[in-house]
Amino acid sequence: MIIGSRIIAPEGFRGLKKGMVYYFLLSDSINNRVRFIQFGNSKSGVQAYLLTVSRVEFEEALEAGKLIEEKGSENYPPWLEPLQGISISELERRRVSKKKTYLEMVDSRYLAIAELVIRRKEILSAENPDAIINAHAKTQKPGQNAQRVRFWFYAYIVFGFDKWVLRPAFHNIGKWDREEKADITKFGRPSKWGKNHGFSVTSAMKPVILDGYIKYRSPSKTENEIYNEVITNEFGCISIMDKGCHSFIHPDGKPYPSFPQYVYWIEKLTEDKRAERERARKGQYKYKAKAGAEGSFAEHLFNLVQRVEFDGYNLVEKLSGITEGSIVDGFCVVRAVCGLSGAVVGIGFSHGKETMEAYKMCLFSMAINKKLFGELFGIKIEQSEWPCVGLSDNIVVDRGPAAGFPCKPEITWLGTFELPPTYSGQSKATVESSHPKKKKNLDQPTHFHSGLNFVEMAKREIFQVLKDNMSSDASDRMDEDLYFLGFTPTPLNIWKYYDEKGRTSAIDMNFDEAVRRFLTPHPASIKKDAVYFYGRKYRSIEIMGTGVFDRVARDGHIEVTAYAITMCVRHIWVELEGRLYQLNVVGKASARPGSSDICLQDLIKINEKRLEALALHREERRAVDQYYTDRFRENTGKDWNSGREKVGPAVKNAASQRDEADYLRYVGKKS
Repeated sequence: MIIGSRIIAPEGFRGLKKGMVYYFLLSDSINNRVRFIQFGNSKSGVQAYLLTVSRVEFEEALEAGKLIEEKGSENYPPWLEPLQGISISELERRRVSKKKTYLEMVDSRYLAIAELVIRRKEILSAENPDAIINAHAKTQKPGQNAQRVRFWFYAYIVFGFDKWVLRPAFHNIGKWDREEKADITKFGRPSKWGKNHGFSVTSAMKPVILDGYIKYRSPSKTENEIYNEVITNEFGCISIMDKGCHSFIHPDGKPYPSFPQYVYWIEKLTEDKRAERERARKGQYKYKAKAGAEGSFAEHLFNLVQRVEFDGYNLVEKLSGITEGSIVDGFCVVRAVCGLSGAVVGIGFSHGKETMEAYKMCLFSMAINKKLFGELFGIKIEQSEWPCVGLSDNIVVDRGPAAGFPCKPEITWLGTFELPPTYSGQSKATVESSHPKKKKNLDQPTHFHSGLNFVEMAKREIFQVLKDNMSSDASDRMDEDLYFLGFTPTPLNIWKYYDEKGRTSAIDMNFDEAVRRFLTPHPASIKKDAVYFYGRKYRSIEIMGTGVFDRVARDGHIEVTAYAITMCVRHIWVELEGRLYQLNVVGKASARPGSSDICLQDLIKINEKRLEALALHREERRAVDQYYTDRFRENTGKDWNSGREKVGPAVKNAASQRDEADYLRYVGKKS
């Protein structure tokens, strides 16, 4: 169960009705309550209704079957189902009126809930979240309808922190100017210089405050020194003395925050990162000296994937080449581990050393159903073997290629992106301790030449994940309740227990979006018989049904973008007219078994060899043609095309009839 899971009550339960769909929002252990969202239609559009039951009742209802998680369907906004699977660029292309783009409309709505999203944990845990949202809606400039703001906020969280769920269901909605108007009234406590002196902090000032704080903060500076640098360098203020008093002013009369406003908004904008803020202000060692013992990471977590650690390790085995079986270097394996359960929730691969592509593939495997993930490699995985599905908004990566992860485009779902300090392996102890271990000795160095190729080794590592989740010792993570229920101390059992209770922070992302976000794009061509990807042919029933091959047969070929998994290219995904299509490799009956299971690097090498062979063939054809032409001349004494061209049709005269009769007697057909 993840945030946004569809919950139904077959016979009703408390305030939940039979036949209705409710979306799981929060399991709050501190306040002992679980919250759902119900979406309903009204004259003014779709509305969101918040429902609450006690956590104890909810978990008992799940165990008794009074509440059921509805599985087997993607978590997608019901009011946008006709647009499911179509990219925004394609929807934009189809529009007639383009006074305002979808991006502008979505951004204007997100701007109205941006502060609520930052404060979501506080709001969702409050006694009356709707009242907080209503109060926030009243403070917006321009004013916002509280009902719509509630709907936007809840829909954004329930459907995977994807801002595109905020897009209107009809064309040309949302034509008001989203730019903020200047505040005329000064809010807050009156200044000693007069109740109307000073400025209110606007949305335009908040990022300047935060960026300036991040830019100038240092353990060697006081709060006053940091404020002075922000107010002078970022806002352009100057210090003056008038009648013996010093104060800040702006030469052009532009707004700037007072020191209390600055301190308030720094705490507000970084409330989810309080420890990080204190550590940056005091320094690492001073912060630790004033902080209590942290203990293990799992002790401070109460939900699945509340924190996920990523790290890579290199295989020590030398692999076998795909064609000749010669020794080739291994590859890097990146794994993601849940901080609470210790279960491996994602895996990615990269050739040679650790790369960003491996981390993105790992995120891709986290986001999708593992049964489907196994099918992409030709592996049958049962849902019960690897039930971990969903992204985490709090990830910890190593200082390496992953440190350059593009966080800005992923801000829709990614809340915290943490880099551990250098020389601090304990900062990622969960994932570091989960890596497969190799026995070491002091004998003469040796190497092991594995009989597996790249794809077979990748399959082995996936099975290694299943093995680790089902057999690793997770006794330090077990609660007393789990022992009482008879669970063995494995990460898989811990995951299943908490998942059934709804204790999860997993974020949903639909399959098409995961492909576009995390898989690497490559060029491909659609020709009259198939889609060609590095010389290999791919097809599917779905893409054949679009009629694209008939169009290409008339026009030549179409260049498209294809997405592929690095370590196995038995399937690719092609975007056509805004939709993604999964294609399967077209194999020949004469091909050797398992030939479709090769990695992208081998496919590229094979394509290079294919192009070299075609180029050599083009060169040889002319020489071969001349070689046999010369041999014919030597054998017959005549040219290949000896004779002459005459005008008009061939006429059979008496001489030709005699020649034909001689030929027939020669071959024995006429006596």
